Amino acid sequence: MGQPMNTCTATATATTSTSTITTATAVIHPEQGAEVVREVRKLVAEALDACCRAGCEEAGNRADDVLLVVSELVTNACRHAGGVDEVRVQVCRGELMVEVADGSDAVPAEPADEAKGESGGYGCQLVTALADRWGVTSRTAPGTTETCGKTVYAGFALG
Repeated sequence: MGQPMNTCTATATATTSTSTITTATAVIHPEQGAEVVREVRKLVAEALDACCRAGCEEAGNRADDVLLVVSELVTNACRHAGGVDEVRVQVCRGELMVEVADGSDAVPAEPADEAKGESGGYGCQLVTALADRWGVTSRTAPGTTETCGKTVYAGFALG
């Protein structure tokens, strides 16, 4: 797992082509701590607003779903994987993709019914219900084949 940044930072770019957004990316390196979910939600909301201003109204229409899924993915990374390394939001070719990277190789799985309760256990169902697709990819250390964590992604159709 990479070293956590001291503050939340975001880099956002938007490219428009004939009034339709073709690419918009925000990369967020969140501070680890109690406020990480709130900070990431705020920065993702700003990225969604930028997409809307660039002509992609559907990003605004899906904002509530996207923000709830982002909250779930970041909370899970903090709770089960030691924190978040990076959050990436990208709009490209009619899809908004959210990626949450962490330093754990453990793949998210829905717990058994008896393990669900007040403290959680419904995250996979929530992400499945709100996102059009989601999954997990392994990350590898640069120049090696050694895994160094995973990225959990969720895609939202914008059209």
